[in-house]
Amino acid sequence: MFSKNKASRSDILISEQIKDVDACLIRFESFLRAASSPEATFETLRVLSDAVGEAEGAADKSLRRMIDSLGGNFLPSTRQDLISIATSCDRVANKCEAFAQMAIFQRFRFPAEYMDEALEILAISRDQFALLEKSIRMLFSDINKLLRDHSILDDIRAAESRVDAIEQSLYERIFAMDIGLAERRQIAEFVGLLADISDLIENIADKIQIMLITRKA
Repeated sequence: MFSKNKASRSDILISEQIKDVDACLIRFESFLRAASSPEATFETLRVLSDAVGEAEGAADKSLRRMIDSLGGNFLPSTRQDLISIATSCDRVANKCEAFAQMAIFQRFRFPAEYMDEALEILAISRDQFALLEKSIRMLFSDINKLLRDHSILDDIRAAESRVDAIEQSLYERIFAMDIGLAERRQIAEFVGLLADISDLIENIADKIQIMLITRKA
């Protein structure tokens, strides 16, 4: 599907984009930890939120460079699939930025009693993204191996199921809290935003598997 001489430039650029998205996830983790700490000032949170936004901006730029590199190097269907995967990766960074911005706008602090679960969701999501990065590299470097064995995509989906279980448990605990409905809904909204990162990564794994199936013949 990919000849090495044609794919090498795009391979480098999509790797750069993935690194930028991962850098955004790292900065987002710093923000999330601070957002549950009563010691963290609002100005500190704003600085950390801005750092997430800067990382998201870098991911946007590397996405555009990657798309520009495709040119006529690939068949239209392959080019379309790669653009779909790359733009979906960018949505992971967008979701991080959206969470941080909304937290700043609403002056939201993640309840400390739910922080362990929130960080576990993010840790699983980062593990998923590492698997996704490996699978995307294989598209360029060892497509035949990925065609023979795409269990790595199943691992990504299994991780998303773990996130779903944590998310549902959190919803049950949140809506059982003795606080106002508006506050419960606010907390639940941020849990949903956080869990959406894992959903996005799973969706990209599905895109890759569809791409493999349609090219297999």
